[in-house]
Amino acid sequence: MARYTWPFWLLLLAPLVMAQTQAITPLDIVTLPRPSGLSASPNGSLAVYTQSVYDSKQDKTLRQLLLLDLETDIVKSLTDASSDSTQSEPFFLDNENIAYIQHTAGVDVDQLHVLNLESGDSYALTEFPIAFGNIKYNHKKSLLVFSASVYPGGSLEDAKQKDKVLKETKKDTGLVYDQLMVRHWDTFVPEKVNNIFVVQLENDGKYTVGNNTINLLKGTALQSPGFPMGDASDFDISADGETLAFVSKIRSPDNAWETSQHVHIVPTSGESEPVIINGDIPAASAGPKFAPSGVLAYLQMYAPQYESDRNRIIIWDPATGTKTTVAESWDRSPSELAFSPDSNTLFAVADEYGRHKLFSIDLTTEEITALTNEHALSGLSVLSSSRLLFSLNSLEHPNIAHTLDLDSKVLTKHSVSDALSSHLNRLDVSKPDEFVFQGALHDPVHGWILKPADFDASKKYPVAFLIHGGPQGAWSDSWSTRWNPQVFTGAGYVVVAINPHGSTGYGQKFTDDIQRNWGSYPFIDLQKGLDYVLDTNEFLDADRVVALGGSYGGYMINWINGHTNRFKALVNHDGIFSTLNAYYTTDEVYFSEREFGGVPFHTLNRLVYERWSPSNYVQHWQTPTLVIHSGRDYRLVDGEGFATFTALQRQGVPSRLLYFPDENHWVLKPANSLRWHKEVLEWIDKYAKVDEVAVRPEFDPQSSFTVQTEQFLSSTF
Repeated sequence: MARYTWPFWLLLLAPLVMAQTQAITPLDIVTLPRPSGLSASPNGSLAVYTQSVYDSKQDKTLRQLLLLDLETDIVKSLTDASSDSTQSEPFFLDNENIAYIQHTAGVDVDQLHVLNLESGDSYALTEFPIAFGNIKYNHKKSLLVFSASVYPGGSLEDAKQKDKVLKETKKDTGLVYDQLMVRHWDTFVPEKVNNIFVVQLENDGKYTVGNNTINLLKGTALQSPGFPMGDASDFDISADGETLAFVSKIRSPDNAWETSQHVHIVPTSGESEPVIINGDIPAASAGPKFAPSGVLAYLQMYAPQYESDRNRIIIWDPATGTKTTVAESWDRSPSELAFSPDSNTLFAVADEYGRHKLFSIDLTTEEITALTNEHALSGLSVLSSSRLLFSLNSLEHPNIAHTLDLDSKVLTKHSVSDALSSHLNRLDVSKPDEFVFQGALHDPVHGWILKPADFDASKKYPVAFLIHGGPQGAWSDSWSTRWNPQVFTGAGYVVVAINPHGSTGYGQKFTDDIQRNWGSYPFIDLQKGLDYVLDTNEFLDADRVVALGGSYGGYMINWINGHTNRFKALVNHDGIFSTLNAYYTTDEVYFSEREFGGVPFHTLNRLVYERWSPSNYVQHWQTPTLVIHSGRDYRLVDGEGFATFTALQRQGVPSRLLYFPDENHWVLKPANSLRWHKEVLEWIDKYAKVDEVAVRPEFDPQSSFTVQTEQFLSSTF
């Protein structure tokens, strides 16, 4: 082997060259490798997951299957990264064999394949006639559970045959509906529904599928997982494999204005129909999870029509039929549950103060203990009585596998793929700071501030003021490919992100306070929060502040434009122009009815809609605004964006419209995401990165609001 002698000065510079980082760009956000959720082996020593990477030159997303050894901390590629042959939903059949859905270009129906970890050999397992997914596997009885879209109560083969007939005979494209919902999220509601199927696997040296695939919802009007965004968390199998629990709605007209979703129990043998266990509660339930002992935990809301009510933890005992509420006084809303192997401890994931934390609940004493205090946790798996597996992401990085030793309380961060590691190591990531100020109702309000790359405290920086959607959501210490604050810090902005009234993780009252107060308490919080950071951080340039928001944040951008001129520019993504129009065109009618106090065709309720509608204050709009909307957004339809743009253009306010015909409420396609970021950054740069600031007249938002409201209501009613 040849040997090379490096000059001494070059050896000194090498660490500096290797450590050189760069500011994050939109391309980094889009091309950063994205790990999926983790699936653990039965013995808890391995975890399998997929990783996707966007190739911007080819405009293709490459995916591959990865294996993490939790003992040696070695990450191994099981398949090559490809766009024509990819894998999804991997899980362990046993400690040596992994199953996954194989997606191959040109194949009509993707099927489950099995990969042996020792030999590397793989083979096709299933030959189902239609697409399927949301897979769970019960090792005790070798039961494969999955969902598929079929005609109500029908079989997989029936769905295939009927689809074929319709394709051959139906010449028109007309869709006919006799009831709501007509469309949901980004899809017109089809005749078919999601049903849950179960089939036995056999293993005689090689896994095969049994002959009897059972639709457990046959003969019912039930649908599970929910359409169109339900997933495998909507159902669970008991440890003995005898029972399946699932949440379901019955398709009916009131689906559009009710959130009712109930827990059902059905034997996996299919010998009897599902039985509802909480039909007396006219609200949403979710996340059923069996304990090894056989009891069932699930999450229960009690407020009708309210998708952001506090989730209570209910435990149902199938032996007695009794239901017990756990930790009733805990003012948090858990979203994910898991039991310890002895069934005496319940693990729960819940938002708290800008984090997605993991808690343990002693089911004897109901003592609650926070097991994590930072970042955002997801994909919880119980490996043993003393070890948990999950992913953590933060404002600084995407999902990374972690294990927690429950005895020592040691949290171990595991290795990531070489591709993800090398990408992260070259990025100059902004570390978040926090602040708290007194907002509306004298409540403490929490916010985040992130400084730009190569920050210099002696300089003045423009501010990107981000407003979250929901409104029942929160800016948290979590990673996202949408609205990632690091994009703006990478572009030279200080990011300020406040969680005003209506946000989650600060107690249920704080979340509920926004109802019938869309333009008051949150607006006050945002104004006060911005004042606070400007007063306490000399490096912020008060004359170069831009505000950006999506969904409810987009609503607030329109509201801001009618109530203050303090911002240099605005960005409205999929926001509301008219609260009245939004009610009549949205998919989920219950949302507006809950937020504004009822149906708008009752006079008193209409007053609330009108009071908080940005459309009533367009005469005051002066701030340059970028409007973004998408054609498949059925939550807030594109007419809201067109109306906003029309109001701006007709009044001569500098404005621009960015429209995506093929996106929904979120811009998800990588190339479209790059265009979104390009337009947004160019827009705010145009107005915030200038040497001289134009002086515009300011009016008092409170007095202006009061006069306008009184005049409007007296003239209309």
